Amino acid sequence: MTAVVQADLRFLPGVLQREALRPALQAAAEAARASGHSLALLTLDIDQFKDYQDQAGEASAQQVLGQLGLLLEQLKPSAATLAYLGADEFVLILPDTSLAQAHALAERLRQRIAEALALLNRQPPLTATLGVAASPPGRDWLAEGLLALADARMTFAKRRLPPHRNQAWAGVLPSDWQARLALPAEAWPSL
Repeated sequence: MTAVVQADLRFLPGVLQREALRPALQAAAEAARASGHSLALLTLDIDQFKDYQDQAGEASAQQVLGQLGLLLEQLKPSAATLAYLGADEFVLILPDTSLAQAHALAERLRQRIAEALALLNRQPPLTATLGVAASPPGRDWLAEGLLALADARMTFAKRRLPPHRNQAWAGVLPSDWQARLALPAEAWPSL
């Protein structure tokens, strides 16, 4: 078995690479705290992508990731920042966006991604699962906690919520999922 391919998405000028995510996230968090506006994050992972790569090959997998990056860049709000984390994972930074607004966007993205990936004629079809988090009012939250919460919600949806794929999750996590993360309690936004 091979690892999931790493796509080179540098041809998409609006897509940050992994190493640029943390500084962009910190800057967005500082701006949100200074303005008193909310900050939302979406984490996105392609469901069953490793299986697709094993069947279709690395070249096809890289092409799918490039097309997905382009689609996300086209669909994201103009103020949003898109980052490619590697493998089949992306993050959207959404300034001045509430949890409800971010969840609605995640649902629209999920549907559009499913439509686009359905063109691959794969069974089961490739889909995406998204995790959604937004900062609470005030200044008492950390950017790392917000990212960890969005990622935990995505992972929770994939592992614990049937059908274990093709969903956007912004719900409350069980306490055992919060405890899994290597972050102090003060890093977590209030749920």
